[in-house]
Order: sequence, then structure tokens, then C-alpha cells
Amino acid sequence: MKAVIMAGGEGTRLRPLTCNRPKPMVPIINKPVMEHIIELLRKYNLTDIAVTLQYMPELIKEYFGDGSEFGVNIRYYVEQTPLGTAGSVKNAEDFLDDVFVVISGDALTDIDLKKAIDFHFSKGSIATIVLKKVDVPLEYGVVVTDEESRISRFLEKPSWGEVFSDTVNTGIYIFSPEILGYFNKNEMFDFSKDLFPILLKEKRPLYGFVTDDYWCDIGDLKAYSRVHMDILEKKVKVNIPGKEVEPGIWLDEGCEIEDGARLEAPCVIGRNTKIKKTANIGSFSIIGDHNIIDERSGIKRSILWKNNLVEKNVQVRGSVICNKVHLRSNSSTFENSVIGDDTIIMNNALIKPNIKIWPNKLIEEGAEVNSNLVWGSKFTRSIFGNRGVAGEINVDITPEYASKLGAAYGATFKGKAKIGVSCDDSTPAQMLKVSFISGLLSAGIEVYDFGKMLLPITRSAIRFYKNDGGIHISTSTEDVARLFVDFLDRNGSNVDRGTERKIENAFVREDFRRCEGDCIKEIKQIPDYSKFYLRNIINNVVSNKMKYKIALNSRSSFILSTMNELLTGLGCEVEVVNVKLMNIKTMSQSMTSNDVKYFTSHIKMGKFDLGVSIEDTSEKMMLVDNKGRIITEDMFIALISLIFFKNVQGGTVVVPISASQVVDRIADECNGKVVRSKTSTQDIMEKILGNELKEEMLDQFTMHFDAMAGLVKILDFMQRNDYKLSDLVDMIPNFYIDKKEVECPWEAKGKVIRHIMQENSGDSIETLEGVKIFKEGGWVLVLPDAEKPVCNVISESYSAEFAEELTSIYINKIREISRG
Repeated sequence: MKAVIMAGGEGTRLRPLTCNRPKPMVPIINKPVMEHIIELLRKYNLTDIAVTLQYMPELIKEYFGDGSEFGVNIRYYVEQTPLGTAGSVKNAEDFLDDVFVVISGDALTDIDLKKAIDFHFSKGSIATIVLKKVDVPLEYGVVVTDEESRISRFLEKPSWGEVFSDTVNTGIYIFSPEILGYFNKNEMFDFSKDLFPILLKEKRPLYGFVTDDYWCDIGDLKAYSRVHMDILEKKVKVNIPGKEVEPGIWLDEGCEIEDGARLEAPCVIGRNTKIKKTANIGSFSIIGDHNIIDERSGIKRSILWKNNLVEKNVQVRGSVICNKVHLRSNSSTFENSVIGDDTIIMNNALIKPNIKIWPNKLIEEGAEVNSNLVWGSKFTRSIFGNRGVAGEINVDITPEYASKLGAAYGATFKGKAKIGVSCDDSTPAQMLKVSFISGLLSAGIEVYDFGKMLLPITRSAIRFYKNDGGIHISTSTEDVARLFVDFLDRNGSNVDRGTERKIENAFVREDFRRCEGDCIKEIKQIPDYSKFYLRNIINNVVSNKMKYKIALNSRSSFILSTMNELLTGLGCEVEVVNVKLMNIKTMSQSMTSNDVKYFTSHIKMGKFDLGVSIEDTSEKMMLVDNKGRIITEDMFIALISLIFFKNVQGGTVVVPISASQVVDRIADECNGKVVRSKTSTQDIMEKILGNELKEEMLDQFTMHFDAMAGLVKILDFMQRNDYKLSDLVDMIPNFYIDKKEVECPWEAKGKVIRHIMQENSGDSIETLEGVKIFKEGGWVLVLPDAEKPVCNVISESYSAEFAEELTSIYINKIREISRG
């Protein structure tokens, strides 16, 4: 058998470690990670090896040569342009004349390859994927297998709602050479995204081998440090250079330890390194080759590469120090800091925790570095949550942070775009709008400044001015210190998850391009679009002048003034009611609060036609009908579906997977169709608008995400058809939905979904998002939360009691599985 090592990785998330080298050349325990992979292959007599290269290929060729020094035979295959995982292996097709193993050159593993290969042949498999159970599977390809280990489903880099298993793809494969016939040479083709779906569709024998052996994808700086700790704790079997002179202490050839120097196990000292008297090398430290550690200096839980000079009384704590770094006397580096190649840290300088410094930098004497030396912010694994970016003003989201985030967004357009920017009327939002605009301008973007505006109006303005995207900044009246940032696409929808990842990657890498001074564009000021927007809503009303009596509530004075102007312009009588209602998602759990009781009874007793309470974003509304009945979020979805079907016979509505099945009943009565989406805002938006704007779908978008125009459309429908709001509510059949959340640790979420799927197979489940189980008389949806260590449990049935019972059953299941 032969083997293929995929070694084309650039390792952008490992920067600055990978600024001067490809990811497979990053050292693990003083030798490149790819060298550990070659040693593993040689252990199982896989000595004929093809290596696929793309980024900095010469560095790998120079180090490994023809492989003879490492006991193997190596051939190299270089991609001139990226071809994907399968496309890169296709280059070696002439070499691969028998069953072969594919393995990544930038992950660490001690997997028993013989067991995996024997499994492959025993199953008669055309392709075998080596799988591993992990706690948090978000950054991997999740794989589901049946009882025979045959693969039935997989998904690349899922969201929490898409985590169907805790079993992930390690990127280690065993293939029959016939798989290379499924695609052409020099064609962009990926194993997970392209080949495996074809094999599944054709029902070819595609199997998953689950290993209990060690495997770690060294995807980020945290994983890089952790893998060294795992080696020293002997969780993985690799060859540590040097000799174990005492339990847990390895010394390589030529290293010199002076009397009075202290070494604490476990630690590794590289070749020709000198540790001077009174220096202290703490446990879990790895010192590479040709380093000098001077007197009174202390290294604890840190990794030093080659040719570094650490002068007297230097303290290195939990840091990674690359090659040829000079730490002058009395300087210090602290937890999770990373210092790039050829950097000089002058006397008494201090590098704060979580700081990354790119190569070839000079840190001045006495400097206190509290931001990264590229554009300045701490490393963040995930920026986006359920709704855009959220955080505390001047703590999580500072002006510096906002500027860099704006530049990162701008970088995704490669300097050629028109971006609209707006904010609500709060002072913090206005302050940070300036920072976002500065970041966008620095990336060469043309900025349209929409000024103070509500989010639905910004969405409309982006479409009207044909912008390529947008940013809206808003605050919360419930928590005055909290800020929200919505990133929008050219349709005014929130950007999809793929774009969020691009922004996150650009933000984390911090090495995106800034334009030259003469390329910075002037800001286009757009005044008074809000007035145009409101006038346009009024002009599009079909009915004659409306004379509805409406009770209006919102915590935001900005929303109240805008809505009051709109509704009075239509001829309505508006009374502002100042009550503190819960947001629409939790309203059903707060029906008994005094504020809710006051609002509903005031509407009924005051003979109002309806009451409306609008949330801070002005996207969502809570309606109360003329009989004082609250229209909850689930009822509102049914209501706008009913209105849409009555307006467009045979039309299609988009609702989230959590919506009541009563929508399907309404659709059947109107010869309509229901399309279900995932529950996140951007997934619903994407399903509604897609790639092209259609009038009927834009109306749905408005009803879902624009409380101002949406309310007017409801009023217009009522006026034209002589309905009261209570009449429409009475047309909707009774339904009962129960919603609760249950604690579930992050590391248990994949296991929970996998166990529930295994218990309920076949037609009884749906896995669009989370897992939805259909029971006689109802259904229950188990949905891992993206932002909190909980699972949401939603159920529907013919009675409130049975819906609650279904929810309770699955809450107990989740607790049992997550604790097991």
C-alpha cells in the first residue's frame, strides 16, 4: 500500500506561527508536525509516500528531501492553484495504483492504521473515513453511521442546530484507486463536499471507522498549545527527541544544564540548548534547539522554538516563542501570548496575556503591550452569535474593535463595494458608527452614511441604493450597556454563515490589506431616507383612509416617534402606552405579569381596534386583538401565513422548522405550499429572498422583519376585507406549543443529538436543524443553542397538557444523556 500526505495547508488561524512557514512545518515537540506523520506511516510499513503541496512548497521539499533520511520514499506533487482535497490527490493518480491511505500533514495522531486498513478490507469498502468522537464538533465534518458502520449522512462545519452527532471526520481516509475516476485532473474537487455525496447518492460502500486513539486537528493556537500538554501527559504516543534522563525530563544531544539550574518534570530541552545557573524551567515547558536561557529567568508552561536568546530575569508564562526571538533582561510575556520570528523584546517590556506579535518587530524598552501588534485586538474564536455581533459597549465592542471589524468586513469585498452604514439614535451607537465607517474606508470601501435609522429602513435603503452590503448598529433599551451590530447583504438580509466565517477569519488573522491613502473614498451622506421610506409605505396602501384606534407601545422613543408619524399619516388614532413588556419570544411565559394584564385590559376596555408593542430593532411586534387576546410569536406566524394565502392563492410561505403545523392546514385550505427553514434569522431570510427579489416574497420578508410596514400591511388587509383582528385570529385553528430550555454542556450537545437520532430512526425524525421527532398526536424539536450551554425543547400537540408532557420527556432524556 501507498500513502498520501496532504501538506498544502497555509494555517491562517495559526498565525503568527505560520507567517514564515506552511502549517505542516510548525514544530510539535521540536520537530515538524509532518515528521510525526511520516514516523506513523513508517511504523505501519507505509513507506511509499506522495506529498501534495501548495503553500511554500520549497520549505517542505528542502527539509524532507526524497525521504531517505526518514526511512521512506517521497514524491512531491505541487498544486499551482488550489484544487481542493480530492483535486490535490488526483495529481498523484499515476503513483496510486492500489488501495491507499490519505492523511493530513498538519494534525497529530497515533491512530492504529492497521486496524483501520483491516476494517476497510473487511467491509469491501470503496472509501473508509476514519472518525473520532469529539466534545465540540463545530469546526469539523459531522458524520452519521448506521449499525453496520455504513455512512448515512455528513455535514461540513455545522452550526449547533445542525450537530447530528459527536462523531467527526478526521481527514484520514482509505481509498480504492477507482475513486479517482469520479473527477478530472486540474478540477477543483473536495472529498467531503463533492466526492462523498456522489458515493452516498450512488449507494457505493462508504464506511466510517471510529477510532479511540489520539487525534488532534491543530487548527488554532489553543489546540497548538494543548497538543504539547497532551504529549507530555502521555495521552499520545509520539517519538520525543532526546533521552529521558529522569522521569518526564527529556534532554537532546549537546544540551548544557549548569549547576543550580532547575528543571521540573515534565519538560523537554532541545539539542545544544544552554540553561544557565539559577534559571528555572517549569513543568510542561518545551525548549527547542540552540536556545540560551540566562540566569534567574523562568519558563513555565511555554514553548520556545529555535535560536532564541532569553537574557537575565526574564519571565515567560504560558507563551509560544517562535525562532530567533531576543528577550532582553527583565522583560515578561504572559498567558497565551505568541511572539513571531526575529522579534526583539527590549528591557522591562511586558507582553500582556492573549497578545500576538507578528515577525520582525521591535518592542521598545519598558513598553506594555496590551493589543496585538498588527491591528490590535485579542484573539476571538467566534464573533457572531444568534443575531450578528453583540457585546458590552467599550468592553467587548470598543472603537478600536469596531474599526478592525469594519475593515475585516470590507476585506471580504476586496476593496470594491458600496456599503451602507446606519445606527439608532443612541450616543454609543453613533460613536461606534464612526469607527465602523473608518474601518470600511481603510479597506477601500465606498461608504453610504445613512445616519440615524431603524434597522428595517436600513434594509430598504440598501436595496434602493443598490449597495453591496450594510452595517447597522443599535443598542438595547433593556440593557443600556449592550450593543448589537447587524451585517447585511445586498438584499438587506443578515449575511449568511459563510460570510460570517469570512469576516471572522479576516478579523482573527489581522493581516488583511489596508488601501493606500489616495484610494480612500469620500463618504456619501444620505439624508432623509426615513421620510421617503414612510411616505412610500403610505403611498402603497390600497385602502381608503384608515381610522383604526391603536394602542402603541415600545421602550424606544425613536420607534414611538417614527411609528406615530406613520400611523397618524394613515389616518389612525394613536395612543402611546408606556408599559415594560417582555420581548416577543418570552411573551408566552409572561402572560400573568401586571404589565401584560394592564396592556391587554386597556385595549379591551378602551375599545381599541388593536394594540401593538414593538421591539428595539423595530423588526418584531406583538399584537393584541380587540378582544384583548395576545398574538404570540407562533400565532403571529400563522396569522401572516393566513393573510399571505388569502392574498396569493396557491402561493408559498416560508416558516421556521419550529412553527406550528397549523400553517400546513391553512396552506392546504388555500392550495398553498409551506417551506420550512432553520430557525436563525439569516436562514429564514435566505429562504424567503434567495438570490433574487420577488414582490410576493419581499412582502413576506416585510411581514417577518419590518414591524412598521408589516403592521400597515395587516391593517390594509383588514380594511379591504372588512375584518377585525379578532376575526382573523378566530380563523386560525387552535394549536398548543410548549417551549423550554434545559442545561446541556457544550461538549455533550453532539452526543445528545446522536443518541436521540439513534432512538428514533426512519420517517419519525427530521434533521433540518437539531432533531425533530414526530409522535402520534404531535412532535418535539430538540435544538442545541448556538450561544448558551443549553438545548431548546419545543413541542406541539392537540392539548397543552400533552405538549408539556412531550417537552418534559425530552428534557429528562437530555439530562440523562448529557450526564452519562
